[in-house]
Amino acid sequence: LPWLLAPNASPAVALFFHPFTHGSQVLLDEFHHVAERASSFHDGIVFTNRPIQLHEKVTLKILKKEPCWHGGLRVGFTSMDPSKMDPGHLPPFACPHLVMQGKTWAAVLPDQCIEEGTILTFWVDHRGRVFFRSQQEARKLPLLKGIPVNGRLWAIIDVYGQTKAVQILGEHAAVVQILGEQECVICCSHEANALLQPCGHATLCYCCAQEVFHNNQPCPFCREKIQDIDSAVWEAEEGT
Repeated sequence: LPWLLAPNASPAVALFFHPFTHGSQVLLDEFHHVAERASSFHDGIVFTNRPIQLHEKVTLKILKKEPCWHGGLRVGFTSMDPSKMDPGHLPPFACPHLVMQGKTWAAVLPDQCIEEGTILTFWVDHRGRVFFRSQQEARKLPLLKGIPVNGRLWAIIDVYGQTKAVQILGEHAAVVQILGEQECVICCSHEANALLQPCGHATLCYCCAQEVFHNNQPCPFCREKIQDIDSAVWEAEEGT
């Protein structure tokens, strides 16, 4: 899938997690939207599939939290092309190990940004400053500075510590979810109105759910085998 890894891709190309280069504990869903750390509290580094444009928002949703550990999500940027990196040589931590190798700039997000359900964005501006924002804090807050912006930059996310699983969202999908709705994680254009059985997740529209089901693919959220599909809208109305 060369479009997943296009080195000079514009924001028009969908943003996913890099499918091949990631930490040894990272499990990616079928569509590279969700990154989950299998065990321990480290080896959870992931990258974007393409470079990020200046001022382009990288939007994440915290799906799972594992409170038995300390610390949480780290984010930033790297000028190293993940496609040219050896996954086996990735260090266990973005901060400080990968940062100390040079060409990577990352920092720890505040504790309030690692709660389950939190949606946050981060970006780098034309002056090499990294900002972030979450739905709990409307203002943009500074995170890093001094990022060289004369070359390509990939986003880096370290699914570390209490942060167990994250989902990468399109900017429009993030707006919809902040408003309390949910977009299909595959097409990102229709309402997620399909209830997958038996796991009960409702992250797909009915059309995409049918395609996934007929191709014998698992639920993109939990990877459980799909046995049937119901209407999430109908279920919600029945429960009111």
